Amino acid sequence: MYEYNDKELGKIIVKPDTRAKRIIARRKGEYIQLTVPFGFTPKRLPSLLDDMRHRLTKLFTARDQLITEDSVLETFSFTARLSRTHLVENVKMRLKDGNLTIFVPGNFDLENSASQHIVKEMIRQALRHEAKRILPEKTRKFAQVLHLQVNDIKINKSVSRWGSCSRRKTINFSYYTMLLSEKQIDYVILHELAHTVELNHSEKFWNLLNRFCGEDAKTISRSLRKYPSKAYQLLRP
Repeated sequence: MYEYNDKELGKIIVKPDTRAKRIIARRKGEYIQLTVPFGFTPKRLPSLLDDMRHRLTKLFTARDQLITEDSVLETFSFTARLSRTHLVENVKMRLKDGNLTIFVPGNFDLENSASQHIVKEMIRQALRHEAKRILPEKTRKFAQVLHLQVNDIKINKSVSRWGSCSRRKTINFSYYTMLLSEKQIDYVILHELAHTVELNHSEKFWNLLNRFCGEDAKTISRSLRKYPSKAYQLLRP
């Protein structure tokens, strides 16, 4: 038996069992236990977790959808935490040096739905701020290198798509894109830039995007479909 810590799923206990014929995932209090066939090697664990991530996030109950003082939410540009203090009468936040701290009063009830809404809205506000600061600059740099024209870049709160591109070469990004890894963010940007040339998803589009990415773009695209991160599950309306 050994322990592994995943940035999104938290503590994972891996328990080899000679009787196990398949991998079984169970919720055990504050951690996930994986029962694996004997002979399962630790180096296989990261790829296994990626394959099972969507299923594993469903092991968390409604109680886990609360943001608490123990919650640590990782985004591309900052780490968000709560801090309970008697120094504030109302909820306040501070974003500095890659850390978002949300200060809540001593009597602030985090199990109250209205309180959760306040906290989550502050984190979304920080996501929007960071998306406006980072995504347009990244997009323009890629466009310059690739000799592509972009007329406008906008940030929205879409939960149905990471990005979109219009015929007028206006690119929109959801601020939830800031919950992705840098490689995935770059893919989303390059995907929309490819649409400034090819508006559909034809073979020409994918060949162009493969060239932009320098690798198989569909592989990265599939990784996005398997990306229900804990932060995304908590913050998505």
